[in-house]
Amino acid sequence: MKNSPLWRVVDNESGSQSIVSTPSEAVTFVNSRFDTDDDDEPFSITEVGPLLPKPLGVITAWAAEKDGERTDGRTAPITIRPVVTDNASECDDVVLWGDVYVSWDHDMYTVEGPDGSEYSEAYSATELSAILAEYADDYEYAPEGPDSHRWPKPEELITYGAQECAKRFGHLDDDALLWLAATRITLAVWRNTPVENWHAGKSPLHDGTMMRINTATTRLVRSMLSFDHVDWIGLGLAIVNPSRVLPTGQSVLELGLACHNPDDPAHEVDPREELAEMAQVAISWGRRYCLHEKEFGLRTLIESFCASDNGWFGAPSWGRIVDRFLTAVDDRENAHWGIYQDKPWFNEWFTNRPADIADTTEFRRLLLAGPDLLSEEAAEWCVDGAIGYVCQDDHANDCWRCGIPLATESPNE
Repeated sequence: MKNSPLWRVVDNESGSQSIVSTPSEAVTFVNSRFDTDDDDEPFSITEVGPLLPKPLGVITAWAAEKDGERTDGRTAPITIRPVVTDNASECDDVVLWGDVYVSWDHDMYTVEGPDGSEYSEAYSATELSAILAEYADDYEYAPEGPDSHRWPKPEELITYGAQECAKRFGHLDDDALLWLAATRITLAVWRNTPVENWHAGKSPLHDGTMMRINTATTRLVRSMLSFDHVDWIGLGLAIVNPSRVLPTGQSVLELGLACHNPDDPAHEVDPREELAEMAQVAISWGRRYCLHEKEFGLRTLIESFCASDNGWFGAPSWGRIVDRFLTAVDDRENAHWGIYQDKPWFNEWFTNRPADIADTTEFRRLLLAGPDLLSEEAAEWCVDGAIGYVCQDDHANDCWRCGIPLATESPNE
């Protein structure tokens, strides 16, 4: 099926332009500017080709191909930094190597060299890849020295992680393993990033909100994991996508902007800059795991994420945490409350459970389905009740937190 024709409408005086697909859209653009005399020709309309893919996907695919050509197990020495604009839906331009800039205009790519001294135009992804290859030849450099002896090599960590997974969670089925891997990936690529800084100190990103958006991110990661195929670069970028809508109704970028405060040293960094850095890290992370998958295989790689349980939704312990938390919220004398029982706020908090979780059966259903489904008020109530600190012990032996004594041996044993 042939693509519908497109037209570029250009304001010849200001250079403002718009790509339109129908004559009526062109008329709308012209009318939005100003009225003209009959003998003026302030606008030009030219037919252009079909839409080209945005450059980020083309460049990451090209970088992955470059990575695959290497024989030393390292990613090719290419830095890809997406440009995050005020409009998060237009994060299309890409900076390579810090000074090679690729922009996109629907039917054409423009590649600007260092300091804008030269530029090239490409009218297809193939042409763009060829131009990038020429730049890569000039920018290729030998990797730095070997990894420091203080840090384990990646292959050691991956092997260790997979072994620990088998040792601790050998009974888990594939779905449970993928959920557990999703919690660990979310922790690394989402939570332990500037997002945690947005949350720190005096911030509108409260603990309950953080629990909800972490859960939603874990759910997204799980949807992109399988033992058949994982797009590692795509996964990393999906997590940090500035346009991704969170349970709060905000996009990731809008959340960052809401937490931004130039007068507060803890929140003075522009979130657009932070998201650009997060995207760069996500791409580098994805490229490394593409190579690790080739070396270790997809199953071993996924299992390597599953060396521990962080107690999040999606982890093996979550069901046990929910059971024990709900037991505690129905029993004021439960050992979970410990130091909280004497706090001045505890009585009011304990007896004022939000209406939407007042029914314990419904409360259980929502928690098991995922905290991102809770209301903001309910999520904050759970965090105030220290749901994140519920005992995760399997109680096979004693438990000092829950008051369970050490199992005594039978005299005959």
